[in-house]
Amino acid sequence: MLEKITILETKFQNTEKEVLELRSLIGGTPRVAFSAALRESGLGNIGPFNTDTTLQYKRVFSNTGNSYNPSTGIFTALVKGMYFFRFSMYSSYDPAPNAVVRLKKNGVLLTSVWDIATSDTNDIGSNAVVIPLEVGDNVYIELAANRLVYDDAGNYNTFCGFLLFTV
Repeated sequence: MLEKITILETKFQNTEKEVLELRSLIGGTPRVAFSAALRESGLGNIGPFNTDTTLQYKRVFSNTGNSYNPSTGIFTALVKGMYFFRFSMYSSYDPAPNAVVRLKKNGVLLTSVWDIATSDTNDIGSNAVVIPLEVGDNVYIELAANRLVYDDAGNYNTFCGFLLFTV
């Protein structure tokens, strides 16, 4: 038993040293940033769906801190702080419903981008926010019911965010 305790004590001390080394490398500041696009491959419309649907941005360009989950499309804050988020929307009207995407925090609408089908066939828009988040807060992009967006290898629909500073 004493031998096992000694081994665990040594492992604990080594882990403490590694944590201190990592903190010195990053200056003790958490690093949180992600960037993703809707499709990993292929092309075509996403939607329409019968209900509002969280978009899953599958092509992850970066995910420092692993706060973004491409399986759910949800960013979860692991650090309390001020964050920047930006998203873009591209629509190609074939068929021609309006395109509406929304940035939400914990189910509450923050901002949106929308487009109405008119004589043009393709439109793109983007929006951004700077918001405070508590640990566990969720931020995601929602496609409104009965709407659609188009994407292909051009990665027109993107979602990104990063920690500006802790509070």
